Amino acid sequence: MHEESDSVYPMPEREQNRMHRSARRGGDPTQMMDVLLALDRMLVEVSMRLYKLPRHEQLAMRKQNRHLHKTVRQHLPRLLKRSSRRP
Repeated sequence: MHEESDSVYPMPEREQNRMHRSARRGGDPTQMMDVLLALDRMLVEVSMRLYKLPRHEQLAMRKQNRHLHKTVRQHLPRLLKRSSRRP
């Protein structure tokens, strides 16, 4: 069996500063968008199973979701640039 250590080693200050800086920047916007869209796809799949949608409705829902994601990828970067210029 694995024995847990009683001591906790603090993160070096340099590493803490690096993490705080990256958190303030928000990370890579493309990666963040990929993660959010993947979560959205998962939510749609779970919802369709939960509500037991018929197969033809599932196909229509997936098509709408793909269209939405394509539109988001196309227009969101432009909208974010516009909103970041505001004071």
